Order: sequence, then structure tokens, then C-alpha cells
Amino acid sequence: MHGKLVATRPRPRRIAVAALVATAAVGVGFARCQRLGAAGLASDAREARRARPLFPADIEQSYRIEYTTHVVTTTGQPMTSFTLDGTLRLVELSASPAVIVRGELAGTVSAQVGQPEQAGGPAQGAAETSLAAAVQRPFVLEFGLDGSFRSARGVPGTPAFVARLWSALGEYLQVLRSGSNPEWQARETDASGFYVARYQQHTAGMLAKSKLRYETVTAKALTSYDVILSSSDFKLDGEGRLESLALSETTKASLGSGPFPGFEATTTLDMHRTSVGSPGGQIVAWLQELARVVPLDQTARGENERVRDRALIGGLSIAEALSRLRLFESPAAKHEDRTRAGRAFVALTALLRQDPGALGVVRANLEKKGPLTNSLLAALRDASTPEAQKLLTEMSAPGSPLDSEQRLEAARSLSRVSSPTAETVEALKSLRSDPDVGAQATYGLGSALHRLAEQDPMLAGEARTALTDQLAGAKTSGEQATVLTALGNSGDPSTLDTIREYLTSDSASVRAAVAQALRRIAGGEADQMLATLCADPSADVRFSAVDAIGERAFSAVLANALSTLVVGEPQYQVRAKAVNILAQRLPDAPGVAAALTIVANRDPNPDLRNVATGALTK
Repeated sequence: MHGKLVATRPRPRRIAVAALVATAAVGVGFARCQRLGAAGLASDAREARRARPLFPADIEQSYRIEYTTHVVTTTGQPMTSFTLDGTLRLVELSASPAVIVRGELAGTVSAQVGQPEQAGGPAQGAAETSLAAAVQRPFVLEFGLDGSFRSARGVPGTPAFVARLWSALGEYLQVLRSGSNPEWQARETDASGFYVARYQQHTAGMLAKSKLRYETVTAKALTSYDVILSSSDFKLDGEGRLESLALSETTKASLGSGPFPGFEATTTLDMHRTSVGSPGGQIVAWLQELARVVPLDQTARGENERVRDRALIGGLSIAEALSRLRLFESPAAKHEDRTRAGRAFVALTALLRQDPGALGVVRANLEKKGPLTNSLLAALRDASTPEAQKLLTEMSAPGSPLDSEQRLEAARSLSRVSSPTAETVEALKSLRSDPDVGAQATYGLGSALHRLAEQDPMLAGEARTALTDQLAGAKTSGEQATVLTALGNSGDPSTLDTIREYLTSDSASVRAAVAQALRRIAGGEADQMLATLCADPSADVRFSAVDAIGERAFSAVLANALSTLVVGEPQYQVRAKAVNILAQRLPDAPGVAAALTIVANRDPNPDLRNVATGALTK
């Protein structure tokens, strides 16, 4: 991994912070969380109501806080960095129907964008003065009764960077409680997407939390978000109030599949309580403040994206970006040329969002069917604007100037835009009958359903109906398998009954597609169906089932199914896939150690024995 970050405390030069919004994630969203038990997702409202708050009503707690984030590209170039240092006062103002916590900082923030030598300039002082004032304005964090973070609020006009900073703090402070279990898991969310967190109650006052993996990425422009390191240690007093928090987290983001680097972000957060007291008569005045605050995620979102794009463009023109991209196409390109081309690709996607003229230049290049065609189609995909989607639709259509292979790439890009429009859904529906791109358009309709489930439920319903009608009218096993695979892209739980009808199909290819159709649908019913497919007579079906399980939250049903496979499966590829999944999930499912022990001692393949032994030893 290039440019790996370490949790050190830098002293960056203070500079203008307009581009800092690229620090931790792209976009800000409300946090919606729900409990995750050992066998899958569950909820327990009674337990949530019994959870003691970290910040109880009418008690003001002051904390010494040190909060840093550093971001570099995966090739090692610094992007952004900030350090917040001071005293943070927190007090709960309301406990029903949500927990409302008021915060106010007395301290400083320093920031850096890009290389240290880029700091300086007349605008720097003004930007820092504005930031220093904004970061000391009161703000509000809203939590659910179960401890989940919901939103951050502040005064109108709060800079996007400050809005993101307080939203991220709220995300780090969320704690979803369990009953009497000393260890539990929870499905939580932050600005980047939904992730699974593991909790361990070491003693009555010591609680450890770690992010295990992101299951769904919801932030625009991100195609994947991986947890490299995650550790949060909460210390609570006898009343359940927060005494201290020590957090360290490193994540790696990918901005797409084009020829460009992603970025890695490392955050450290240290909070130590210094005093506990009563705010007295200030509570009334603070409650009056609530009438004037606005959701900070709304304040941040639009400016977040504009500032991020300006940072990604980095002063490049559309001509310069295309010129650098051509370096990537050259067989003789050096590493530094490819790095420059990668940055140019990122700049091009931002230009397509911000510069209306860029779209015309890209269109002209596509019509020439030049060597940059695939890179330009990928840039349109990642830009994901309605105009970019319209151009991708034109390039996918039968009358496109592109050849059949390039049309397929255009349809693939159209299938993967982050915010499908109604026109895009209609285009994918109409392209399903096309002999060159029909299967890809069907897959794309499933992907659109997945993305639209929260963005536009009504439009998602149109995509769902189109797919289920297509499945009902499919006349061959190949057609059925295509639609079932598309439903797997959607992860729509309302399609579970439809999928179940094909579980006992006479066609092995259809049953294998059923496994893929289930891969994103959470819950015990889907788990049981996948366990059934793990015992299918066809090795292809068993492999597909194991592959689908690798993308899901683990459960006892799935652990048992894979444990049976690793000790009795005759096909190496199926067995190898199952062994690797069990090895990865061993920390969360210690019950599979018995099966891995058998593999370590008896498997005929030395590589699989080594995998099992390594997992058990680690």
C-alpha cells in the first residue's frame, strides 16, 4: 500500500481551507443504524430506551480534545490535513424523542491543503480567521434513543468544512448498546456508507468499538471504502457518562475504476473529561438557540461537492487533462506518467461536473472513436450528472457512433452512475432488447434499483417492476439467470419471494443465479436459502452460493453451511473459496475455528492448510 499513514501529530502550516472538504469522505448524510445480532439484523426498542446516554440531561461535561485528520493519495501525495485542539463543552438539552446535545469549542484549528510549499497567499489569513470564528460557534448533535447518530445542526452559513467536522464527531460518538452480551455487532452508517461495527464490553466502564467493513458505499463518487485500521476505546463513569474516548482510524477510498489513485485518510481523536458541572440557568437560553439552527449536512453538501471539485481540478484545463490522459494510453508510459494521467482523470470528472464546455469536448472526442474512448466513458460515469448520463445514453444507443464493443462499455458506464435519473432508467429499460448491450442494460437496471432505493423510492419502484415483469416473461434459463443476477445487484428485500420461486429450478445456471440474487438481501430467510444452495448437487451452484456469502454479514446459519463445505467439498475451487471466507470471518465468528482446525490438519491441498493455520495462529 502506497503512502501508508501513521497516527502522528503534525504541525502543518495554516492555509486557506476551502478545499478541506475532501478530507474524510465525500458528502454528508443522516446516520441511520440498527442492531445486528450474531445471526443477522435485529432491533430491540425496549433495550434502546434503557440505554444510558453518554451526555445526560442538565449535566455539562468539559473535555480536552485533540482531533486530527490527514489525507494522502494512495501514491503518497498529501491532499489535506487538519488539527483541532482545545476544550469542548457538551450538555444534553433534550432526551425525547431524540437526544439533543449542545456543543461549544474553545480552541484552535489549523489546516493544510496539498504540499506544504503550496501554503501562503493573501487569501490565507482571511480564510483562517473565518474558520477560527466558525469552529467556535455552538452546534448541536442529535442522537437516537439507541445511541445512533442522526444529524448535526448549527447556525446558517456555517462553512462546509466545519459542518463536516462536527458531523464526523457525532458519527464517532455513536454507541449502539446491547443487552447483557459482552460482545455484539451493529450495522451503523456515516457519510461514506453503511458499515458493520463490533463492540466489546471489557469491564463495566470500558467499551471497545471497531469498524469491521463497509457493506454499502452511499457517498457520491466513491466506488469502495475499506477499513484499514479502526479502534475506539470508550471509558465511562459509574453513571454511564463519557470519561474519555481514544480513537484511531485509517480508511482507504476508491473514486472509481479509471486510471487514477484513490486516497487514504487517518483520523485520531482523543477526548479526556476535565470537569462535570451544572449549566444552571443557561439551559433556557440554549433551548432558545435550537429554533435558529439548521441541519449542517444540508449546509455542507452542495459546497462540499463544489470545493472538492475545485481541489480535484487543480487548475487544469480540459485540454491539459486530455493531453495527460493520453500518456496513460502509451505502452511506454512511465510510472510518473501514469500517476499524472490518474490525476488528470480525476480532474476531468470534476470538470464535467463544473464546466459546461467540458461535455462538448468529450462528445467530440467520443465521436472520433479515439484511443481515449474508454477513459472518457468512465469519466462520464463518475461525473454522474444528468448531462453526463444523457451523453452515455446516446453512446449506448443503436445509433451511436461507437462500435459494438465500445457501445457495451458505454452501457456498462451508464449502469454504474451514482445517481440514476428517470431518463437513465428509461434508457436502460429500452436497451434490454438490444442484442449487443441487452444483458448489460438488465444488470444496470438492477444497479439503478439499488442506488435509487433511498434516493428516489418511486423511481426505484419502476425499475423493480420492470425487472420482475422481465423475469416473469423470460422463456429460457439464460434469460432467467440474467434477470436474477440483475436482482442481485439491487439487493431489494421485496424481491425475495420472487427469487424463491427459482430456488428449485431444473437449471443449474438458474440456481447459481438465485445465489447471486440473494447476495445483498439481509436476513435469515436469505441466509437459509444460501445454506440450501451450498448443498446443491452442482459444483457451479455451490461456488456461486459461497461467493454470495462472501459479500454478506455473517450468521450462524452461514457459518454452519461453510463449515460443512470446507471439510467435505470435493471441488477445490469451491472449498478454497469457503476456506478463505472462514479465515477472514474467524475474528467475528470464533465457532468456525473447529472447521478451520480440520482443514489445517487434513486438507489435501497445502495452500489451504496454510491459510487455515495462519488464520488460527493470528
